Amino acid sequence: MKHKSTGKQITAVETTTDKITGRGGITFILRYLEKIKLFHLVDRLLGDVWGSKKGKGSGFILRQILAKMLDGSDLAIQGFDRLGKDEGYAAALEVNQEEMLSSHTVKRFFKKFRGSRHKVYRRVLLELFVWRLNIVKPGIIVLDMDTMVLDNDDAQKREGVSVTYKNRKGYQPIQISWEGKIVDAYFRRGSAHSNHGNDVKTIIKEVVQLIRRRYRRDVPIIVTSDSGFMDEDNFGYFENELKIHYICYGKQYETVKEAARQAHRKGCETYRSSNALWEYNDFTSKLDSWAQERRTIYTRLVRKEKQLLLDFARPDSVLYTNIGTDPDMTQQLKTTGNREYLKAEKVIELAHGRGKSELTNRSFKEFIGREQLPFKNFGMNGAYYYVLVIAHFLYESYKEDVSRDVVPVNSYATTFRRTLLDFAARIVKKGNRIMLQVSLAIRDRCKVEQIWNLCNNPIPLPEV
Repeated sequence: MKHKSTGKQITAVETTTDKITGRGGITFILRYLEKIKLFHLVDRLLGDVWGSKKGKGSGFILRQILAKMLDGSDLAIQGFDRLGKDEGYAAALEVNQEEMLSSHTVKRFFKKFRGSRHKVYRRVLLELFVWRLNIVKPGIIVLDMDTMVLDNDDAQKREGVSVTYKNRKGYQPIQISWEGKIVDAYFRRGSAHSNHGNDVKTIIKEVVQLIRRRYRRDVPIIVTSDSGFMDEDNFGYFENELKIHYICYGKQYETVKEAARQAHRKGCETYRSSNALWEYNDFTSKLDSWAQERRTIYTRLVRKEKQLLLDFARPDSVLYTNIGTDPDMTQQLKTTGNREYLKAEKVIELAHGRGKSELTNRSFKEFIGREQLPFKNFGMNGAYYYVLVIAHFLYESYKEDVSRDVVPVNSYATTFRRTLLDFAARIVKKGNRIMLQVSLAIRDRCKVEQIWNLCNNPIPLPEV
């Protein structure tokens, strides 16, 4: 068959002086960040670390860095030089083109955070946590504690990069997650194991004190963790000093196996999840090196997705917890309407729910695009890591507050960016007004008017 021309063929390529960008959605997110007063917070907390009266403020610089991280299309530091030549992108960021950051400015900015100065970003992250707590108003707070490996095995001469438990060189920060967000973190060298030094006690203490000081003193707090954090010193600190609940996976030493066998002879209970059936025993046990016995729940998988498992293929797991063992904290759960957390089934459910918490790490890595950090200095990379965590926190908050009717809150970063960031827009000036124009198709698909209204009316961060 003979090909028939459409009659709509392009016959020439020309340039235009119109300000056009392919990242029209970045304007919406930046407006949201301004309205929650993020950059006011940054200027207050980072002002004594960076900037002078003659230079650009911390908030102004971090605004463009966060925009680039949220955009996610050009991950190299040199990408700032390329973006600086794009007049349309500058207009979408609502800055003059000559005010666009260069790679040298960004490097000088992060140099200010060498040594331990990078930890100032934790203050920003914790303020964001308090902000979300006072919006969500949870009746009980379940925090998950975990480490995450950032693979920098192919990075040359990175300070602090060392072999991790995954046999890859990198960094291994310890992180506290809540509701799909990383709410606090310690940036650490790769060889720092889960219970390195006093990291666990320090980070949990600061988070717990913040919750009780800035949210609610009486709210029950539960910390979940894997077996890497199993340590009687940690358990005693949670029980006696912080007065919080914990659920920790345990290692299957022979001591606890024998106690489980004795409990199993007396019979067992069953717990049914959405796709599996478990047998469990609820008893007390202690390792030989422990000073006291603790509540122990030993579980055994019986059936998975309607398939009965043979005896030798049934994986066992052990959980240690102090839920229901302290009279005062037990009364706290009852008084606040959380009596169901005393049941063994609820403890098992929370432990199994760590799988959802671990998805936070996966979401973060998908959001940042690559795990290699850009600098050779440990403190600079620490500051860069914290800004990435802050960007991810804000991205998750934006989905909850603004874009939930356009893309699902649990959508991947790629889906979010292709839908709500990567669309064409034109920036025009008429009289004293500057307008961002999009096509009718984009307006309808992305619900532009609704998103614009929500961006301009969020709940702001609390005053520090």
